[in-house]
Amino acid sequence: MFKRLLCALLVAVLLVACGGQNAAPDPTDIPTTPPLEVPQGGTLTIRLARDVGPLLPWQPASHEEEQITSLLYRGLTRLDATLAPQPDIASAWQSDATGRTLTMTLRTDLRWHDGTPLTAADALWTINTLRVLSPTTTLLADLRNVLTSVQTPVSDTLVLSLSEPYAPILAALSTPILPEHIFGARPPAQLVSTDFWQEAVGSGPFVFEDRRPGTSLTLIRNADYADGVPYLDRVAFVVAPDPAVASEALGQGDLLAAELPWTVSAALSDTQSTTPALQFGAYAENGFYYLALNNRLGRAFSDSRVRAALAIALDRDEIAQLANNGAIPILSDHLPGTWAASEPAPIARPNLERARQLLNEAGWILPAESAIRASNGITLSAPLYVRGDDERRVRVAERIASVARQVGINLVVTPSDFESVIRSKLAPPFDFDIALMSWSNSRVRPDGPSYAAYDPDNFALFHSSQIYQGVADGRAGLRNYIGFRDSSFDNLSTAARALYDTERRRDLYRQTNEIIANSQPYMFLWADQVPVVLSTQVRSTQGEINLNTPNWLDGVQHWYLER
Repeated sequence: MFKRLLCALLVAVLLVACGGQNAAPDPTDIPTTPPLEVPQGGTLTIRLARDVGPLLPWQPASHEEEQITSLLYRGLTRLDATLAPQPDIASAWQSDATGRTLTMTLRTDLRWHDGTPLTAADALWTINTLRVLSPTTTLLADLRNVLTSVQTPVSDTLVLSLSEPYAPILAALSTPILPEHIFGARPPAQLVSTDFWQEAVGSGPFVFEDRRPGTSLTLIRNADYADGVPYLDRVAFVVAPDPAVASEALGQGDLLAAELPWTVSAALSDTQSTTPALQFGAYAENGFYYLALNNRLGRAFSDSRVRAALAIALDRDEIAQLANNGAIPILSDHLPGTWAASEPAPIARPNLERARQLLNEAGWILPAESAIRASNGITLSAPLYVRGDDERRVRVAERIASVARQVGINLVVTPSDFESVIRSKLAPPFDFDIALMSWSNSRVRPDGPSYAAYDPDNFALFHSSQIYQGVADGRAGLRNYIGFRDSSFDNLSTAARALYDTERRRDLYRQTNEIIANSQPYMFLWADQVPVVLSTQVRSTQGEINLNTPNWLDGVQHWYLER
């Protein structure tokens, strides 16, 4: 079945290439890059787990769309394998002494896929257009609320004025720059309803060739790409929803790359002893699972010693194994493998005796002939809220409750509906003590994890200014619902988001991570992983291909197929 689909795809690709329906150069033209002793041509076939819908370049609806968009478009910046901002259309940038003015020097050797030069006017128009769209995402909100003006004093310079020093703007500027000569006359509201597949003119290493809904999407190499013409003729994204079918296609060489469910990838990996034709990697989902602990006075976990006691009683490795799905233990909210994440450290082994000592120090004493600690006649008991529709969360919650009972904490696992029960607990009057929760992080869409425009800023989660202040506080969407307060964290977090130097920001985040680890306002549990499988036939002139990053397709213009 998959072979028939692949053959149909290849025939369709040939018909498009020969039928004069696309202005892209013939993919068999000799590349203009300096000659290298590598094979030229061929098609890189990549699995799509689901079909892609209408395209909005600044708001990709899935990780697959993010990957495709990165091949079609360039931004002022780009995010590397660690999701750190790097030069792209902007070759360099610098801020003034206040941090409120960013001056970007733009490249002058770039062209759109239709041959038109890419200029500062395109960047100016794109950013100003996005600024007037309804701020339905963090990205659009940042562009509207932080940028006060954008100017092009000379043809190769873009000057951005900001309301405050704001380092996450560098990640936001990785959003695709669009061609003003094609879209500039249209009202912004019309752009939102435009399907960009119909006019997918970008400036990236590959050019849109053809889309067959429910079947495939193909890109052809950009023979005018300024940073080296790709060696591959095409990249073809093939819709293959059934992971078992996709796995078989990988094993037979009909697919060359795929992201797969963890169990399917593991089963495929087990066959490598007999068919060592595949290479494997994995990256963490941009989200995490954790215990949210209410820090407010009068709540069961308001004392940091009680939070620490529960933390050191738990076996994080065991919890990750219970969660399954490639779960890995985590120690912070920063995405593992990214530039701001702390270096992986050994997960501390559980220490029940030390947990009991901490609880004694906090005044929670174990009465004679009782299994539950008490203080001033109040027992150390609390409902542990967890989504009832997620079996593995319930399984983990039950294990956490079992361990807690060993040190005298009575946690009652309370499976609940998120919308009708748990969400209300996270709003005034914040009537909860502990809940097993998850964050799914995205700056470009309202649902589902995303890596586009990623930034590690966690100001909204833990800064004390983000705590609800009472009935007169009309702010919506406050995320510090646990009521965590720490002046040192506040100072460091504020400083980190104002620094444009990645290394200096990393140093500050190491300090904030240490504060969070000591105070335990969240008890971080695990992050899921996404496996990546790539044929060993696929090579790169830049060395080993990094499959342990969500941006594993970065640098695909350097890939080739070994004969």
